[in-house]
Amino acid sequence: MKALIRPVFVQIFILLLSTHTLLGQEPVKPESVNTTQLEDKIEQLSGQTDTELDYSELVDELLQYIHQPVNVNQASERELRQLQLNDLQISNLTGYIQKFGELTSIYELNLIEGFDSVLVSSLAPFITFGLQPPGAKPTLSNLARYGRHQVLMRYQQVLEEQSGFAPVSDSALQLKPNSRYLGGPEKLYLRYGYSFYNKIRFGITMEKDPGEPFWPSTDSLKKGFDFYSAHFFYSGDKFLKYLAVGDYHLAFGQGLTMYSSLAFGKSAGAITTRRIAQQVRPNTGANENLFMRGAAATITPLKNTDLTVFYSDKKVDAGIGATDSLTAETLFISSLQETGYHRTPNELRGKNAIQQTVYGGNLQTRIKMFRLGATAYHTELGADLERREALYNKFDFSGKSLNNFGFDFAAILRSLTIFGEVSGSGNGGKAMLVGATATPDPHLAISAIYRNYGKDYQSFFSNAFAEGSRNANEKGLYLGMFAQLHRRWSLSAYADHFRFGWLRYRVDAPSRGSEYLAQLTYTPARYAEIHFRYRYQQKQINPSGGTGYTDYPEAETRENFRLHLSLKATRAITLKSRIETTQWTMPGFDRKKGYLVYQDFIYNEPEKPWLLNARFALFDTDTYNERLYAYESDVLYAFSIPAYYYKGSRFYLMGKYSFGRRLDLWIRYSLTYYANRTTIGSGLDQIDGNNKSDIKVQIRLRL
Repeated sequence: MKALIRPVFVQIFILLLSTHTLLGQEPVKPESVNTTQLEDKIEQLSGQTDTELDYSELVDELLQYIHQPVNVNQASERELRQLQLNDLQISNLTGYIQKFGELTSIYELNLIEGFDSVLVSSLAPFITFGLQPPGAKPTLSNLARYGRHQVLMRYQQVLEEQSGFAPVSDSALQLKPNSRYLGGPEKLYLRYGYSFYNKIRFGITMEKDPGEPFWPSTDSLKKGFDFYSAHFFYSGDKFLKYLAVGDYHLAFGQGLTMYSSLAFGKSAGAITTRRIAQQVRPNTGANENLFMRGAAATITPLKNTDLTVFYSDKKVDAGIGATDSLTAETLFISSLQETGYHRTPNELRGKNAIQQTVYGGNLQTRIKMFRLGATAYHTELGADLERREALYNKFDFSGKSLNNFGFDFAAILRSLTIFGEVSGSGNGGKAMLVGATATPDPHLAISAIYRNYGKDYQSFFSNAFAEGSRNANEKGLYLGMFAQLHRRWSLSAYADHFRFGWLRYRVDAPSRGSEYLAQLTYTPARYAEIHFRYRYQQKQINPSGGTGYTDYPEAETRENFRLHLSLKATRAITLKSRIETTQWTMPGFDRKKGYLVYQDFIYNEPEKPWLLNARFALFDTDTYNERLYAYESDVLYAFSIPAYYYKGSRFYLMGKYSFGRRLDLWIRYSLTYYANRTTIGSGLDQIDGNNKSDIKVQIRLRL
């Protein structure tokens, strides 16, 4: 086996061990938490893009609650949603507290409709019922005594040689400088964070992707990590509500005007469609272009009124269209890039190629049951954005500056909540979203969303509920429901119909589509859960291999059937099994099929310092088009949601060992075997062979 631990890993490991006197404290094991709903959302989100993203920002706040639990009796609706509760459960919980008074024990949750023993046990690490803990006041002595430090270091590498790392002669490289990666095959991640009861947080995140140079052989390349991100965040309960300095995220209303980070969309949860996000929060992830850099503050100038002002000024990656031959100044750019890869001279040329400045504000007020908000901001680029001319992008943004504004509202009327947002862009484009959630019965919750995004609506930071990748050129109606049919039976379902009024990439005419999902869940006992899911998707797209100037879109249909079983066989052993099938149809093409079968084995004895997690999977799909996604257990703050396609098997084994209260070590190995392939991947990522294996090592030190 090839050497896995390179000198950089050894040196950083020694550096971390030298700081062990600052670190320690035993939290609840994150691996003990039931995160089925969260896993399902991330699994579905990952299936919408082939880009490798860091999803840690979606779970970071939830993991903070493990160390500093939230008082469930005083929790806000946003905090309850962070705990993955749906509208029905939130409504029943708040109704119970109003009727019977504050909860005093975790066992009392079992008396509330919609809370079974499985859900209650999964909530236990995140919640408390007491008053403010001692030492929660941010004095210097309390900051030193009760603050938590955490250092996380991760090493990851594909073990087989990929084309981009193969030896090449200097003369060949000079002729084709982009035929090889500039750096080594390892992926490095280093993160330090400090948290004081979620009131004060600061930290730094560093990352190097495979192929990016860390210790380059030439002085013309920067040494060290490719990406650095630092943040400071304060959360108060008086005049100053939030303060962020460094890298941060913004989220207002339903995300139609401003939502700078990743967000969940449709999922089997069906009714968790309304956005209730914190206006300002720190950026702790490693998505290299999806954040703000500067400062933001939320104050409360009047009772029930919040004012947020923000300023961001950073360089972002871009495709360079032309530069001045004398000054090397960028004259215009052809695109903004979000991959964060800087592995070849071409990719490195676009790194931090353009300045992006954003400033504006948001005002929110609450008047009894009504919540109103207004957002306005300005975005300025350092050079003109001139996209490649094509009919489908005729209405996309071009130029240097853009103004955006929007108004959002929510009305909470007992069991009915109505919400929405209307947005506009400086070119005259408009977009709107309106929705409602209702719990007419303790056993039933329903939701609806209608969106109408104009083809000329332009925004760099819009991330509202949508079928497409952008909040533009889309109309749609979504209906969802969740029913607690019986103490042990529940049903969730949704239907979504959408239409694109203008052309899209690979769609040479206005098109439409629909999606349906239904999931029936049976919980025969507190240690077992079975669910059956059916999902239907249909979209219009150009048939591949067309020869005409335009191709009339045809209906592409996908159907998925899933049977999933989770069984806690003993106190320490959990088994998870899944069978999933898919089929793809399109007029003029043969029907394509695929399946995935896997078995998980999880050993996690609470009193033991170690745990094991393993999976063996078999898969067989006719083509890449029928690929299936499945969430895999991974090291803390890392995510693996591979696409299973072609024919083969996959295995992974992950182990964790805790050396006392201060040091945790994870090791994860995965291997994918393709029975009908002689090469894997393409381009510089190609592997000559039918095996692809990956090793991941992570160390955590904490105080």
